[in-house]
Amino acid sequence: MNQPRFLPLAISALLAIVLAVGATAATGDQAAPFKAGDLLPAWSPGTLDIHQIVTGRGNANFMMFPDGTTVLIDAGDQGETEFASQRPDASRTPAQWIARYIRHMQQLADPAAQPRLDFAVLTHFHADHMGRIDGKEPTSKFGDYKLRGITEVAEEIPVARLIDRGWPAYGYLPPPQDAMFQNYRQFVAAQTRAGRLQMITAKAGSASQLVPLRRPAAAPSFEARVIAVNDQDWTGAGDASRTRFPALDTITVPEDRPTENMCSVTMRLKYGRFDYFTGGDMPGYPVPGAPAWHDVETDIAKVIGPTDVHVVNHHGSIEEENLFWLATLKSRVMIVPAWAATHPSPDVLKRMLSRRVYPDVRDIFITVFRPETQATIGARATQVASSHGHVVVRVEPGGARYWVLVLDDTAETYKILSVHGPYAAE
Repeated sequence: MNQPRFLPLAISALLAIVLAVGATAATGDQAAPFKAGDLLPAWSPGTLDIHQIVTGRGNANFMMFPDGTTVLIDAGDQGETEFASQRPDASRTPAQWIARYIRHMQQLADPAAQPRLDFAVLTHFHADHMGRIDGKEPTSKFGDYKLRGITEVAEEIPVARLIDRGWPAYGYLPPPQDAMFQNYRQFVAAQTRAGRLQMITAKAGSASQLVPLRRPAAAPSFEARVIAVNDQDWTGAGDASRTRFPALDTITVPEDRPTENMCSVTMRLKYGRFDYFTGGDMPGYPVPGAPAWHDVETDIAKVIGPTDVHVVNHHGSIEEENLFWLATLKSRVMIVPAWAATHPSPDVLKRMLSRRVYPDVRDIFITVFRPETQATIGARATQVASSHGHVVVRVEPGGARYWVLVLDDTAETYKILSVHGPYAAE
């Protein structure tokens, strides 16, 4: 008797599902170097570690390069927000929790080390990326400025170099002259005057600003490149950049001017075959009636192409992760740095999960998936790989394989909640 023609297809589909599950759930694999319930093992030379730290108040992305160079991208503190509780709790400030996390990871790798940040990067000047200033914060022992967000992290752990989008003049799209930015300027002035801090202006296309410093020879196939900042983005050739926005003096409608989010410092890391992108709050969908060039994602997608892991832009808010962006990057892993009840938006998560946008398997990790958000999204909310926890991407020496480890964010345990991988870098 002839078999139905759909049977081989059904068997193939089932096999694909089994293989996909096996590729993403390594907790039952006896050969896996990690196990749920264990403490995160220390970083080791040759490994690239990327940590999305959860505070419930904004972004914080800590990295240890293959040679041990340390980097912090953003240190946000939006302050009290409805439906957004602090993680692990409010006994310390977000900056103090960030500093303690960084200190732990460095001393785990080398108990004799004096924790320090070789680089910090501010993607843009918003409170959930640098720290709100209300005037009630304590004053630094190093100068006349308040401590919150990035300034408080620097009080706890020395920062040697700081990259932002416009130092010293901030001539392109000057940031709002509010208390937060003025406090930041006072912090920079005091730290640079004392010789404790070197400022670097992000340059689109540059692969020489954020580099391995401790043992450069230990990371021969590693590169960190600024992809875009302000009105410039990388062309994809050498270190060249191009102007992507109209000149400010030609924009007659105030609402059409570039926004702070559009000017975010965006970066790509490459290590062997592995690549990773983080783009601050850059948008992908212009608001209704806005110029088409307000879509920043599409041009960047054309330049960077397929990307193993990317941090979801602007926390997964409604104007991000457009179809071209998702279909071009085809990321195996996406990390949503969520902290508010609006992160991610239902439509964004729907696009990210859709196999019609691109057919490949993908895993989505959300740092804080609030119950209110899940209730709004419905059944689709159960399709994510993780709904809370620090997300650690650990890339093996040489960059051929990587793992995703989700750590407990409800207490300072550094305990592994779930293990995902190994993934083959493409």
